[in-house]
Amino acid sequence: MKGNNSSKKRWATTILMTGIILTGMMPAGSIVKAVSRDDSVISTQESSQLANDTKSGFEKITEDADAQKAKEDSSIVTNKETAATEDKNVPVVKEDSSTAKVNKVTAVKAKAAVSATGYTEPTTRAINTDWDTGTDYANSSATAYVSPSGEQGRNDEPVLYFGNSKFAFQPSSFTNNNSYDSISNPSSWVYTDNSPKNPNPIKYYGIIIKDAIPVDRGYAVGLSSPPISTIESAVGRRPSASNKINGYHLYKNRAGTGFKAIMYDTVYKLSYTFEEMYDANGGLYSYFSITNSDTESQSIGAVEGVDTYVDNDAVPVNSLGPGNGFKMVGTAHTLNFSLRDPNTNAKLGGWTNYTAGNVNTSTANPKKILNVANVAQYFNGGVRGTGMENSTAGTNIGIYNIKDPSKTLTGTKSERDSGFVIKTNSNMLAPGETLTNGSYLTYKEVTPSVPPVATVTSPTINAYADQKDALTIKGKVSDVDSTKGRIKLTYEDGSMSSMSDNKYDTTTVGKSIDYSAAIDVSKLKVGSNKIIVAAVDENDFEQDTPVTVTVNLFKLGATPVMQRIKTGETVSTDESKLVTNITIMNSNRHTLIIDSKNPSGKPLNNKVPGFYIQDMTLTDITTSPKEVVNIPVPVNVTDDDTVVENNSAVYAHSFSTTSDAISVLTNKAALDAFILKNSEAKGWMLTTGDESKVSVESTTLTTTSGGNQTATITNADGKKITITITIAGGLKIAAAPDAMNYGATDGVMLPYSSENFNLQRQDNSTAKVSISNMGKQGWNLSAKVSKDLTSGSNTLTGVLEYIDKNNVIKDLDSGSVNVGTSDRTENQDVTWDAKQGIIANLNGANTSLKVGTYTGEITWTLEDAP
Repeated sequence: MKGNNSSKKRWATTILMTGIILTGMMPAGSIVKAVSRDDSVISTQESSQLANDTKSGFEKITEDADAQKAKEDSSIVTNKETAATEDKNVPVVKEDSSTAKVNKVTAVKAKAAVSATGYTEPTTRAINTDWDTGTDYANSSATAYVSPSGEQGRNDEPVLYFGNSKFAFQPSSFTNNNSYDSISNPSSWVYTDNSPKNPNPIKYYGIIIKDAIPVDRGYAVGLSSPPISTIESAVGRRPSASNKINGYHLYKNRAGTGFKAIMYDTVYKLSYTFEEMYDANGGLYSYFSITNSDTESQSIGAVEGVDTYVDNDAVPVNSLGPGNGFKMVGTAHTLNFSLRDPNTNAKLGGWTNYTAGNVNTSTANPKKILNVANVAQYFNGGVRGTGMENSTAGTNIGIYNIKDPSKTLTGTKSERDSGFVIKTNSNMLAPGETLTNGSYLTYKEVTPSVPPVATVTSPTINAYADQKDALTIKGKVSDVDSTKGRIKLTYEDGSMSSMSDNKYDTTTVGKSIDYSAAIDVSKLKVGSNKIIVAAVDENDFEQDTPVTVTVNLFKLGATPVMQRIKTGETVSTDESKLVTNITIMNSNRHTLIIDSKNPSGKPLNNKVPGFYIQDMTLTDITTSPKEVVNIPVPVNVTDDDTVVENNSAVYAHSFSTTSDAISVLTNKAALDAFILKNSEAKGWMLTTGDESKVSVESTTLTTTSGGNQTATITNADGKKITITITIAGGLKIAAAPDAMNYGATDGVMLPYSSENFNLQRQDNSTAKVSISNMGKQGWNLSAKVSKDLTSGSNTLTGVLEYIDKNNVIKDLDSGSVNVGTSDRTENQDVTWDAKQGIIANLNGANTSLKVGTYTGEITWTLEDAP
């Protein structure tokens, strides 16, 4: 077989001798607000006359209207049809067949219909009843009335009128519609004198604008000068109205137990709503609401002045307790003016400051409480000041001067005529926003329930988030006037524990017992959680001053510190170098050890560059069971073939290949993929280990390259590394003699002598072996007899020899002989002239030589060399 296989480094040549002939062989390759302030819901309006003049004793608004407007809230309502909503701070009275119920509802920031020319419904619905607007009693207010039973004409039953013979509007109530008599039946449910049936109550409502009381909307006693000084007088005397306040309508509820009056103040662009309704016990809920009907915000408050009368005019006015209201103690009856709901003890909303005092005494203290000019006499600092509302229960709050509250009206001699003023300070009301003021009137003696008191054993609870299921608040609870109740927990989201949860029973009034209240862990978050704890008795009276418990939920953990080591190095065992910011309940008692299970799935291999995780186990040894968490510490292993900068790394190493391997790479994509694979290139982010994809930015490698080439590899973060590619392949025997013939073509005459003689190659020319060396690497070429010279059964040995250029002779039959070395060129020929290379040498003295044509085989072997 002749020719060559370019992928091989071995070649077989046939040796043929005439007489001794060699034959060859070759192997095969997102406007309107409704806000809550001081238990009120509030709104705003501009005023033109306020009583505060130092000469007249009345306050006035003297600011220019434009300047006034610039200071006010500029909120404007454009939605004209928004429905009224309920106010959380104003308990809602609900009609019931047996009793009036008060449900506390919530103020919402909703738009209300705002009209520039008429009445606007309040955003609060104080009394939840069915008002019958089909019949308007405004023109018959002096004779129309309602009662606790809803009946007309029942003897000895309280009745309520919303007008009288003097005023079309002036709410008043008295004991009996049929049998009232100043002598035989003088008892009265109103603050009035003992005039005949349907008396003038001398009860007046007013407004406060920007901390001042307008002259024409105050609470003055005298109505002749000025002619209009209260809301009642502005609505109008009978038979004619003033038209300062118009749109007056009066409705009953369908049960016949309550009145609702509505009206619009044309001067101040305010809507007034008065709602009063009896409960089944004869108590009277009373609400006065002011809604801002202007298109701009206004600073609005409310005020009411009353000349008291219960059985007689010498009525002491005593406190019901701080902020609770007061009572008027007559000779036969006690009328309570309470600011709390009788069923829930909740604030009814609005009214905040009040004082009782002199109405018409002739003592040395003549300043009358119902004269607006004397407001500073009864409230500290004037209109916005405090009064006697913080007095303890039973204190006589009827005074002459707020600066000396110890001097009170005694009810004797000339110190007898009492009255009171109650107010809500002005607050900004946006258009459509409402201020509602509520009270409850009853003849029943009001003794506010003393709410229960709960304490807590520990105001701070610490726990791990995954061990929170059984958290409880513990403490003690007691109640001086009840035995049963519950512990109410209020969470940060406003939700509360169920009324059926955390119940207690002290069994004995005044006894203190331990309690345990379960925490709803679904309401807790990792971190600090505030829980308000309050005891609530069986009558729904709630603890005045609740207790706050802080629940700190921990999530055991730490911030791992990224490690960077060289191949062969180990990670530090110093805790401070492995983690920071340990979150733990007890930092002084914990352990941090290596987790050999490697739950992160990237166990450290410090022999190979790359990103790994050394899992650490953090344990709080103070808890039972012990709190344990895995902390995955990122480890970056690098070597000299790794480029690390800022937050990423790129790795690739130099490599060697062959021309055969690259010769089949027909395009750039194939070359790039070859380089990335053989250099084991990779890129990653140092902190997370996320892949930062690598690519070949540039390379000198082509499909025909040899020697050393370069490639620059970059990751997605722009980090680069340059490697060397050595093409060591392409070393092969490109050509070699297929056959070499020795001796004459017609044979060789053997001499009969002992001399040696060489047989000449028949071509008598230069012999050569061609080497292809694309990698320009070192190599050695050797030759050896791979098949003896034979002719039939005869064999010749010791005949084939190699003579180098220095004429050194080597026997090929003895083994491989080096016949050429590399000069590190791509193509190199190993050549011999006629007297060098492979020769045939015959020993003439060898008598065993037989006549014949001998053939054999020489194998050329090409090997890599340094």
